[in-house]
Amino acid sequence: NLKEIVNGAILKNKTTLLNEKVSIELSNLKDEEVYTDSKWAVFIINQIIQNAIKYSKIKDRKIEIYAISKRENVVLYIKDNGIGIKKGEITRVFEKGFTGENGRTINKKSTGIGLYLCKKLCDKLGLGIELNSEKDIGTEVRIIFPKSSFMNL
Repeated sequence: NLKEIVNGAILKNKTTLLNEKVSIELSNLKDEEVYTDSKWAVFIINQIIQNAIKYSKIKDRKIEIYAISKRENVVLYIKDNGIGIKKGEITRVFEKGFTGENGRTINKKSTGIGLYLCKKLCDKLGLGIELNSEKDIGTEVRIIFPKSSFMNL
């Protein structure tokens, strides 16, 4: 159940979300059944939420989470209004060890492992993961879950 997976990831971050005053907006998250390993899906969403918190702006911190159901899959959107990623760095965010300018200047503890692991896990689980970002506007991550247990390999 996608709603339970998302709520599990939010609960893992409850304290940080409250301390950092980051609001979560959930919309269009029905009791949609997706085919995946719920433990690893929570891990992936948790990592994305942690990044959204880590790279949020000072004021009006917000993470929006919603899903769009299509014929063959369900797309989970996780959008933030954070500092965003430079255009030239977007294609490298899933590379092992890549931290980009934000990781080197704003969050010096960045390792470049989080999104790399997310991509590897999505590949293993048969999920898609995509990222769009605009500097100073925010970042949108899309996770594509299959609706059926049949996958073409």
